[in-house]
Amino acid sequence: MAENEHLDKTVFENDEDISMADLMKCYEEVGGIEPGKELDAVIMEENADCFMIDLGMKSEGMIPKKEFEEGKVPPELKVGAKVRVKVINTIGRPILSYRTVLEKAKFDKIQAAFNNGKHISGTILKTIKGGFIVDIGAVNAFLPISQVDIHFVKDPQAYIGKTYEFAITDLDVRKKNIVISRRKIVEDEKNASREAVLASIVEGQVLDGIVSRIANFGAFVDIGGMDGLLHIGELAWYKVKKVEDLLHVGQKIKVQVLKVDKAGGKVSLSIKNLIANPWDSIAERFPVGLVMEGKIASIMDYGVLVELEPGVKGLLRASEYAWNDGEAALKREVKKGREIEVKIIGVDKENKKIILSVKRILSNPWDEAFRHYAPGAVVKGTVQTITPFGAFVKLPEGIEGLVHISDFSWTKKINRPEDALKKGDEVEVVVMEVNPQNEKIFLSLKHINQDPYKKYKVGSVVKGKVVRITDFGAFVELEPGIKAHIKNNEAVSLKYEKAQAFAEGEELEAKIVKVDSGKRKIEVSVKKLEFDREKELIKQFANQDDSPTLVELLSEEK
Repeated sequence: MAENEHLDKTVFENDEDISMADLMKCYEEVGGIEPGKELDAVIMEENADCFMIDLGMKSEGMIPKKEFEEGKVPPELKVGAKVRVKVINTIGRPILSYRTVLEKAKFDKIQAAFNNGKHISGTILKTIKGGFIVDIGAVNAFLPISQVDIHFVKDPQAYIGKTYEFAITDLDVRKKNIVISRRKIVEDEKNASREAVLASIVEGQVLDGIVSRIANFGAFVDIGGMDGLLHIGELAWYKVKKVEDLLHVGQKIKVQVLKVDKAGGKVSLSIKNLIANPWDSIAERFPVGLVMEGKIASIMDYGVLVELEPGVKGLLRASEYAWNDGEAALKREVKKGREIEVKIIGVDKENKKIILSVKRILSNPWDEAFRHYAPGAVVKGTVQTITPFGAFVKLPEGIEGLVHISDFSWTKKINRPEDALKKGDEVEVVVMEVNPQNEKIFLSLKHINQDPYKKYKVGSVVKGKVVRITDFGAFVELEPGIKAHIKNNEAVSLKYEKAQAFAEGEELEAKIVKVDSGKRKIEVSVKKLEFDREKELIKQFANQDDSPTLVELLSEEK
């Protein structure tokens, strides 16, 4: 507006040195026309710089084109048209202004609209700091960015060139400042529409809607006058990660009214209620025994979730992936998004669970376990896993059997399985027990050889080395890992008074007096051996004439 302020000044204001005589002469020349006066005139001629106006007097007036922005001369200015103008300057050829009259008329109209609460139409021209410049006819107005819409504006440029209705919120005619708002109109319309919608809709009603805005927690849907909230949990029967995966702004959708809060002016909507719950007919559509394709949706420590259809997932445990070493095979072979063939082995409609299996699609090696692995059979296998209680050995048919720590050795006490075996070792084992129902085979390393305790019989004479002496006797090693116990009363002989007379490392002979292979115990007696030998000597020489006495025999042996 400031650029036209000079047009409002009269010739008198522009030239302080003009004389009164000159003023009177100028006034006479223009026939009594004075600056500031408005009059109606006809356009006689148009040239590159101005429009020539017939004033019906001695001289013609002109409307300079420079009072309009370049290329924006009003279309009604044309030769022959009758227009109302304002006299700006009467020195020489009178200078007239059409824009001033337009602005005054526009401001009068704006003033009336402001006073009466009426709206005006305008086109957004450009952005400036804090808002926009809007052309509302012959004048421009300021539109704060917060007043262009009811929601946060991310892209101000998207509004450039758009024409809307605006409410006048502030007007200063003297300074020619106008502030307008579109938001107020939109809010008023929304409020009126919201009240109408809230009064007409009911819970359960199905409506057509248009997605107006998307947020992390859901989408706002225009249902014909107000926005309802479509929560992300109401988009589908399955868990939706991102609203954008299913919806986009401007999309037309059908929704069902879940809840109407008339006091709060809120409406909750649902899409999934318009779709059949896939779990209602789960047993019919996914019967036990069905083999089908699925897609691996997520991987966990204990197995994977397989998507069978949108909203329906089944659990494939590691133990159901392969007949043996399923956990390792699952980790090695399974990738998210991969297609996989599965068999349904369980359906729980109430808890929304489906149990899947891959291994049960294949033949079960346990069905032939008795034929291949009869108790007592000697087989070879590979150590797959070491545990605190033993080792799992993979057998030729792919079945894994357990060698318990107690079946590692007849004679050695094994405290840690890893001290005797390591993963990958090839071993020969004996099948001890087969249990196909529980899918278990028990194996033994030690049964490859006979229990050494069973070769020791009561009454047999054995040789051994004293390895430990105690208060109640001594222990004699008969062979590596097998020790026999001599009680003190069984150590007494002509040579020894008690076991403490033995020396560690000393070799001696004794007779087995007790064998308990179950408890892994052997008891021997030096005393019994000497007694038996005495009897044998007495018997041997009892019938000879000049037989030595018992004392002599024992002395000789000594």
